[in-house]
Formats: sequence, structure tokens, C-alpha cells
Amino acid sequence: MLEAMTKFGGYRVDYLHYGLEKDQKAFAFYLRAEIITGDSYSREAKRQLYTGLTIIKQHLEFNHLAGIYLDVDSLDNLNRPAYQQMKQDMLKGMFKRLFVLDERAVMGNPDADHDMLMLFIQTRGFELFTCKNGECLPLELLRVLEPLGV
Repeated sequence: MLEAMTKFGGYRVDYLHYGLEKDQKAFAFYLRAEIITGDSYSREAKRQLYTGLTIIKQHLEFNHLAGIYLDVDSLDNLNRPAYQQMKQDMLKGMFKRLFVLDERAVMGNPDADHDMLMLFIQTRGFELFTCKNGECLPLELLRVLEPLGV
């Protein structure tokens, strides 16, 4: 995992528990970070990974974690390899819940917001959630719909 954090465009997908398709609590952990020029690795990706795993261990049920998807890339690049694999896996029905530490991993510009909306429509809905201050809450995807006129 750490090797993927050493260069811009690095990615990694790790599957943890197979056969969760019928598990309503199944979820994936997606993280995206950039690498600061001059750094030997993405400190933000490492922080997100360790923080996310700690939260999963403390507040979520680890045995429902289908996979971890990591991209060291820009939000503007909708062709990030781990992001694309996460979307394919969600469309296959591996999970219907997506955990992110920060919604800016998947949303925050018009193209990324539209892409999340299209995934939401294609999957007929999924739960995007984060955990802050010890509480895990769904993020409001509907606010993405309003600027797009849906």
C-alpha cells in the first residue's frame, strides 16, 4: 500500500472480505490524496489510511469491509484507476455503502459531482458516509442534485 503513495498517479485496490454481495452492511473505503512536490510520498494518503482503518476498527464492523481503494491523484482526473475499479465493483453489487474520510475524495467540482450523481443513478442509490467525532453519518448526495437541476 505504501508504494502506491510514493508517486502521483499511484493507486492500489485491496479486497478484504469476499461474498458480501447480500450483506446490507457491506462497504468500501475510498481514499484520494495528492502528493506535495518535494515529498517522497503522500503524507495525506498515509494519514487517511491509518485514520480510516482506526475508525473502521472502532466504529464500524471490519468484517463488512469489502475493500480499500486508494488513489494518489487529482479530483479532476475522473479516470483514477482505484476510483474506476470502485465504481465497477459497486455496479457489480459488491457493496452499496462507501466510506470516505472527507467527501472531497469523491466530490468538490462539477465534473466529480456529476460523476457521483451518475453512479448514484446507475446503482439505484448507495450510501456515501463519513465518520467525525465518533459518529458515522451519511453525506447528503441530494445537495449534488440541486445545482444540476435534477
